[in-house]
Amino acid sequence: MTEQETPGTPAAPPSEVDEQLAAEIALARLEDRIGAFTSYTLAADFLELREILAGSLARIKDEDWARRTDHRPGGWTVRQTLAHLEAVAHTYNSVVLAGLDGRPVSIPNLARRSDLKTANALAIEARAGIPPAQLCQSLLDALSQAAHIAAPLGPEQLGRLVEVPFFGATPTVAELLGASLIHAGIIHGAQIAVRGRPIWIFFQPGMMRRQLTRFFHAMGLSYWPERGGDLHATLGFRVTGQGGGSWIVRAQPSGGSGKIGVVRTTDASLEFASADLLCRVMTFQTRAWRHVLTRRLRLRGNLRLITRLGKLFTPT
Repeated sequence: MTEQETPGTPAAPPSEVDEQLAAEIALARLEDRIGAFTSYTLAADFLELREILAGSLARIKDEDWARRTDHRPGGWTVRQTLAHLEAVAHTYNSVVLAGLDGRPVSIPNLARRSDLKTANALAIEARAGIPPAQLCQSLLDALSQAAHIAAPLGPEQLGRLVEVPFFGATPTVAELLGASLIHAGIIHGAQIAVRGRPIWIFFQPGMMRRQLTRFFHAMGLSYWPERGGDLHATLGFRVTGQGGGSWIVRAQPSGGSGKIGVVRTTDASLEFASADLLCRVMTFQTRAWRHVLTRRLRLRGNLRLITRLGKLFTPT
């Protein structure tokens, strides 16, 4: 009898050992030091985001739905942004469910990553005749469904890899759920805002830090190896103040990745004076250089690489 064995305690069967190993690998990949990818916090943050969005959407006036969210040619209106959020929220839910069931992912009009821009436009066009109130309710329902999906998941399920056509690397189920949270909460959080108050300013510090962790995981997954070529680079991000912390994003020919933490050396680093500033800069709501001049944004290392972040990591 070995020291690990005790009378009456049979060894775990191989299947259970395999499941335990898979769970450990999943947790190691996610490196979830702050609970950004646990089933409980994912579900809770979906419900919190739902309440924040419900309050914000209710304050949008009828005449505001036609307002442009930016000044770019062909930029979306608030209503088109809402249609996009509703479509993507349901898409993430269907992708996660397919991954959990072991089914291949199938998304209308999206067979490869280069189709993403066209697929988004077609999804918005398909919802052109749906009243904003109905789209709002459908979006809120999708967030409730996501919370319901996330709540019972164990480590093995959260760490399960799911092949999708819209990322440059293969995400886990937990990262897909996280990407859904930051899609409405950060990426389009200013476009759906009321009176210049982005969705993210309503996050509590703990939720803000979890959202930023999910954001940098999604940023890594969004890296375009085709655009980076033989690039091997490590980027460091630091945010001071409430909800802040440190994160790293790596880019290499095989794909990208992001996680919470610091490394000894980076090719470039960006330090933001607040979480709000990071969200505004990374979602192109403000010009980075004006904040560099006021020292609210500090840049170090390869500045040319920093200027290429939009091209290398923007999903479309």
